[in-house]
Amino acid sequence: MLWDLDGTLTDSVRFVVDTANRVIAAHGGAELDHDTVGGMTGMPLDEIFRIAWPNITVEETDAYRKEYRAIYDREIIPATRLFRGARATLRAFHDAGLLQATVTGKRAADCERILRGLRIKDEIEVYLGGDSVTGHKPAPDLVYAAAERLGVAAAECAVIGDAPSDIGMARAAGAHVIQIAWGWARTRLDGAEHFVRTWPALRRTVFELAGLDAAILRVRGPVRS
Repeated sequence: MLWDLDGTLTDSVRFVVDTANRVIAAHGGAELDHDTVGGMTGMPLDEIFRIAWPNITVEETDAYRKEYRAIYDREIIPATRLFRGARATLRAFHDAGLLQATVTGKRAADCERILRGLRIKDEIEVYLGGDSVTGHKPAPDLVYAAAERLGVAAAECAVIGDAPSDIGMARAAGAHVIQIAWGWARTRLDGAEHFVRTWPALRRTVFELAGLDAAILRVRGPVRS
């Protein structure tokens, strides 16, 4: 199981949007709407800043990225929470013998820091992020890297995410893709192989793909915990 983070495991899409807009506004740019930035979660920050300033320089991008990360480290990581249902689902998949990795656009260390701070321990075997590969979402690189680290083929993996970049990444890699409905996109996106509205439905879908018993655990979501 290859997990996106923002909007999938954690209720944090709004944090990405708000932090990007704080940096943009601080430098005289026009704030971007939620749907524009939210739909880009998982993609490099450079691309978000380029919407605000199409002619932004490399030096400016580097400086704004550092500002964003300073705010995120100081204020957002401590405030980030799991969706209710996430912890039980991660544990259910782990107990069922399913290998799990993160395939987030965030830096891998930030992702691990967030989840370990939320008491996610041995459920995740591999933490990968945007700095783990050269090709960012929707390129397939993160799926290939996760599959290699887990010792499986990309076609044996299922990406779980909420945004177009997650769908595109999974399809480009030849992996299964499950779109969840409690993150950025609340309706089915083009290319989504499966679309689930609740954590129990997610578990049933995954267990069916893996040929396991979907009755292992039934915990409702998707409110934060």
